[in-house]
Amino acid sequence: MKVVKRRLACPQTVQHIWDAIVYIRQQKQIPNFDRISSYMRRKYNLKGNDLERQLNFAVRDNLVVIKKSVGCKGSKVGVEQDGYRLPDDPVEPESHDWYCFECHRGGEVVLCSTCHRVYHTFCIKEDVSDKFICCICKAMKSKSQVKIKKDEMNALLSYTCLRLKEKTRELHKMIQTENDEWKQSRLIYRKMDLLTIEEKTQANSYKSLEEFQSDAQNIVHNIVIYFGVHSVMADMARQMLRDCIYDLGEIRQCHDCYRMSNEKLDKFWFCQPCNPPHELVWARQKGFPYWPAKIIKQKNETYDVRFFGGYHQRAIVDSDNIKPINTSLQKISVKRTASLNKALEELKRHQELIEKHKKGTQICSRPTSSSSPRSGSVPPSRTRSRKISNNSSSSYENTETPGESMEEEQDSEDESPSSSSQKTARIQMAASPDDHNVVSSSSQESPLAKVSVCTQTPKKLLAGLLPKGGTEKQNSKSSGDSCTCSTKYSKILKEFKERLENEHKQEKNRAVTELAEKLRTDFEEEKQTAIKVAFEKLQKEVEKARQKAEEQLRFQHEEEIQQLIERHQQEVSEIKKKQWCYNCEAEAIYHCCWNVSYCSLDCQQVHWHKEHKRTCRRKRQ
Repeated sequence: MKVVKRRLACPQTVQHIWDAIVYIRQQKQIPNFDRISSYMRRKYNLKGNDLERQLNFAVRDNLVVIKKSVGCKGSKVGVEQDGYRLPDDPVEPESHDWYCFECHRGGEVVLCSTCHRVYHTFCIKEDVSDKFICCICKAMKSKSQVKIKKDEMNALLSYTCLRLKEKTRELHKMIQTENDEWKQSRLIYRKMDLLTIEEKTQANSYKSLEEFQSDAQNIVHNIVIYFGVHSVMADMARQMLRDCIYDLGEIRQCHDCYRMSNEKLDKFWFCQPCNPPHELVWARQKGFPYWPAKIIKQKNETYDVRFFGGYHQRAIVDSDNIKPINTSLQKISVKRTASLNKALEELKRHQELIEKHKKGTQICSRPTSSSSPRSGSVPPSRTRSRKISNNSSSSYENTETPGESMEEEQDSEDESPSSSSQKTARIQMAASPDDHNVVSSSSQESPLAKVSVCTQTPKKLLAGLLPKGGTEKQNSKSSGDSCTCSTKYSKILKEFKERLENEHKQEKNRAVTELAEKLRTDFEEEKQTAIKVAFEKLQKEVEKARQKAEEQLRFQHEEEIQQLIERHQQEVSEIKKKQWCYNCEAEAIYHCCWNVSYCSLDCQQVHWHKEHKRTCRRKRQ
């Protein structure tokens, strides 16, 4: 393990020294130690000993340059003295950062062998070997990373970056002025801000979530170095990092939930199932009834759930307040409300989409008919019968088949159809010679079929399946009769189809009416709630504006009173400094004795003859 000294000076003190040098130079003076010390004591209350130590560190770190200068005015004329200057040489690229990535301070640090970061030995939480690798590099090389495609990962990270930008607008861009640019080039090793992160997500540059988190940590590192560990910007950067870590944890937990919650393509976005789907339960918070929810994460005896309906809020619930989703409403004592109906509607849609997804997966994973050893020898008539059965299965599920309804009436006929239902799914052949010409397609050969339709098989096929005697007898009997099953069943199917269409139309109209009434009720409730919230908000704003106006008027009134008092005192002071005529009280210009003056000779004559000649104290020559 190799320990080196990168930098020792405090970044904030160095910036204050730079400001002092610029200020003294603007005064056309040499920025020596005395002038810098006076500026730092007056502006930042920094003592001389601390300033001297920091100046020496800054000179060592090449952040301040010493230059010999000769005084040209005042008591320092012709005296050679040390003057401090800003560094003007270009910054040379280096392999590692100057400050610890954990505490953001200088001193003796250990260099990471795979990246630019450095750490103090006391900031490292593990044993340090000869070839030190920092925790960030280990996390990016870890095998336990989330397996997400690169394009999808960068799309998710773009949502995270957008959320961070909305909360912390001051961190969009580090460089605000040209003065900040040259300062940051001296103090910050690797510049990073939210705009740079956004550009990297748009260019699909991120390969892992840990790389994105390291860039967010780099922003905090730069902010603390440039603005200080206790600054407002540092607090905002640390809050941004906490939000970033939380969002990345949500992506690791379920990236489908994170994507859908940010996209929100429609109002039923919460009903879309994830892969794999979350477990559904009834969850209850303290003071609230049981509510349908998804389990996002389980830890020990607590569950992190997200509720259906409303604003899809999150909550941490104990295992005692969790019930299976198939629990009836009577057992959990839940009353039907408009909000609960909305949540149950979302739950039902979510379950339907899960079942649809499962059926689609099963159909995709089922082998095709061409690969089945039995399907290769199926004749055209049976293939056609299987297609008819598949098409009719969706309309006649859970209903009585036409073969069953007609079987009692066709006992005496030569050919009768065989019936198939949900309970009996197998190939049925007639046991008597009267109906051995009929073959039905069953659910065993076509899994989607629920009701089968009989077809007449070719004689060659029956010749290979039935005994010879039965075949000859059947051939002789079938020559005289013709099958009329197709006509009868077509008529029955047509009538049944029309009846189902009428029932479907009535059910559809009833559902639309109920839905419209429900939407109207929900709209009225939401409207009243929105009006109430807006009215309360308006009242608060009016009260706040009134208090602000009263405070402003009070302040203006006090300020005007103070100005009038000052003006009055000034006028009184000016009046006291003048002399006034003893007779007419105008401003006097002629002095008589110690407290008597006159504005004119006329006033002097009038007052003299009246009374002043008896009391005048002026000596007469």
